[in-house]
Amino acid sequence: MSSRREFITTSLGVTVAGLFGTQLGFSQSAPHSGLSILVLGGTGFIGPHFVRHAMERGHRVTLFNRGRTNTHLFPDAEKLVGDRNSDLTALEGRRWDGVLDNSGYTPLQVRQSVDLLRNACDQYLFTSTRAVYTDFSAEVMDEDAPVGPKDVPESEWSGYGPNKVLAERIVQDGFGARTLIARPPVIVGPGDRTDRFTYWVDRLDDGGNVLVQGDPDDPIQFVDVRDLAEFYVHLLENSITGIYNTEGPASALNTAGLVHGVRAITATASKLHWLPWDFLLAQGETPQDSLAFWQPPRGRYLNYGRMVNRRAIEKGMRFRPLAATANDTLDWHRSRPAAAQQTLRAGLTRDRERILLVRYRDSR
Repeated sequence: MSSRREFITTSLGVTVAGLFGTQLGFSQSAPHSGLSILVLGGTGFIGPHFVRHAMERGHRVTLFNRGRTNTHLFPDAEKLVGDRNSDLTALEGRRWDGVLDNSGYTPLQVRQSVDLLRNACDQYLFTSTRAVYTDFSAEVMDEDAPVGPKDVPESEWSGYGPNKVLAERIVQDGFGARTLIARPPVIVGPGDRTDRFTYWVDRLDDGGNVLVQGDPDDPIQFVDVRDLAEFYVHLLENSITGIYNTEGPASALNTAGLVHGVRAITATASKLHWLPWDFLLAQGETPQDSLAFWQPPRGRYLNYGRMVNRRAIEKGMRFRPLAATANDTLDWHRSRPAAAQQTLRAGLTRDRERILLVRYRDSR
């Protein structure tokens, strides 16, 4: 299985790149003189990929976190222990060229770090989210599209997306022209324990009758965590500021392209069964829960999978082939403990999938 996937990935790389307008990673030009970079967190999902790439590029990295998760990672990096909610003492009196904030979820968290670091670093890179855009019905969904809930007073905003909007504003108020904000979609690849993309590589690798929700032409966007991390390093190295939709791939992709691309790296036979959104929603299935990981392109989600990523690409963002992301994710997934492989956090159980397929067949 692994050797066949490696062969298929190599052979498909050029083809998929041609289809989706992608490139594999950044050109490895000589890095700028070593930067000092503070990472708030650094041991979760994006952080390790960023730290690894930054250190490979010759930069000095300081990790600030509670010292409880993956403490074995990066023995050569400086590690400061604290809590961004209550104790930033370890950061006082220090200076860095740039800060990467992947772990800021509430305005209070972000305000504390911004207030402390506004005069202690040259750039503040904040990982926001596509969810800041709560209405995706505009014809052009670029970085200037409206953010935050419509017709709701800011004093009543709550939840992941609205809190990220408020956090973005705090960074902008504190750092002004030195602000960097990334708004990624679903982030996928090795190490992703949400299982939203992993479900598909696992399911298609298992083969058999596979339920796929919606229509083959539904648009879809995601970003490989390694492409995001490499873009972050690139932005800091080149003192680039601004707000960027970091959606991949470079060109439009639909769900048929996704599932067929993933299926191509497997060695098992499968048959795809496309079930309409209306049927699945009537059965109680929702994109937020069991249906990973795209939305029906209608209503306020009309252009959810058509976000404009032109600014990020113009600033140097590159996307590796789908085959590479799928192959590497599957290899990582198969290396996980058996319990994690058998109980994914997203997607349908096999029993539920069979029930839905039978119900849909009988309804026709």
